[in-house]
Amino acid sequence: MCQYQTLSHHHTTGYVIRCADCEKIQVAYSNLVMTFTHEDYDAFHFWIKKIKDEQPERQNPTVRCIMIPAPCQGIQLLLSITELAEFVSLLESADTELQSLQLISLFNQ
Repeated sequence: MCQYQTLSHHHTTGYVIRCADCEKIQVAYSNLVMTFTHEDYDAFHFWIKKIKDEQPERQNPTVRCIMIPAPCQGIQLLLSITELAEFVSLLESADTELQSLQLISLFNQ
């Protein structure tokens, strides 16, 4: 049975948690929940940051015009630049926590 560790949480937008047993990472944003292996999460996080960095500066921050394919075929996230920035912030916070946990585990070996 999974025992979850909260890696990042925002009371209105979502959370990122990790199972201490199977080490799968669950990302919830708005009304979407995705589960990743650690490797897949890292790749997804990198990809989302890249998409954010490639957005034009003059884009309306509230219009949902950024389509991001989800890991499941046929499903896409539709976000505004503001929502994308919130999502990246959530993932960045979780990534920092994951790195901290990895460093701590080195001392416990």
